[in-house]
Amino acid sequence: MEEFLRSVADFFAGFFAGTGLSVVKALAVLVVGLIVAGLLVALVRSIAIKHRRLDNAAASFVVSLTRAVLYVLVAILVLSVAGVNTASLIAAFAAVALAISLGLQDTLSGLTNGILIIFTKPFKQGDYVSIDGTEGTVKEIRLFNTKLTTPENLDVIIPNSKVLGANVVNYSAMPLRRIDIDVPVPYDTDVETVKGILMGCMTEDERVVDIPAPLCRLYEYGSSALVYRVRCWVPNGAYWDARFDLNERMLIRLRENRIEIPFDQLDVHIVSEAKKASDAPAAEERKGGDHVA
Repeated sequence: MEEFLRSVADFFAGFFAGTGLSVVKALAVLVVGLIVAGLLVALVRSIAIKHRRLDNAAASFVVSLTRAVLYVLVAILVLSVAGVNTASLIAAFAAVALAISLGLQDTLSGLTNGILIIFTKPFKQGDYVSIDGTEGTVKEIRLFNTKLTTPENLDVIIPNSKVLGANVVNYSAMPLRRIDIDVPVPYDTDVETVKGILMGCMTEDERVVDIPAPLCRLYEYGSSALVYRVRCWVPNGAYWDARFDLNERMLIRLRENRIEIPFDQLDVHIVSEAKKASDAPAAEERKGGDHVA
């Protein structure tokens, strides 16, 4: 029994005197490192979610990046404690990373563009935007692409590289949006009467704000009508409803005042074959007289 205990003691003494101690230290560092990394990630997540300037996409990206960096640091520290030459490991990792980055240039470009979109914020989730002619509501801002939902309820996926290189119009960026409507009326209509009717349509709408003030002016002399420009400002979310209602209200009020909306007309004159035959000799005679002269 004493021999057995002595052999066990010798084994553990040799184990801790050799590489065993390094393994135990490495395991201890791994456990402590994972616990600390988890606490730091939770702290970063809490700060990112509460930060006013970070939306959900940006907060998620910050948390993921923090987690990846901490795990890499813990791995390097564990290998260093275990006796592994981390300098050569880091060099090998850098070489592999370089090879991967060269092979995935387009993908990494999209990732960079996604990061720029998340932090520069040309738009945010829920905004109604137009990206290179495609309009829709922003549903998701991902690292590699942006997802829009169009008014027809279609999902459109746009690569972030195209987003940054395109003309982006954010219709939701400002609290107010201007409505411009052109209204044609007959030339013989009194100017002040028309302006009073159209101004009344705007001022009685509760969605039309007082500042900037609405206006109605004679805008253009059309081919068959005088064109008045109606302009007012409404809250962004009420834009389309207010525009539709104003169009209908102005048409009704103009008709109530016996002012009809003119439209282009084309007069067509039909000449009969008999008239053509009767006019032909006279035309020839005029032509011959001109020749003699």
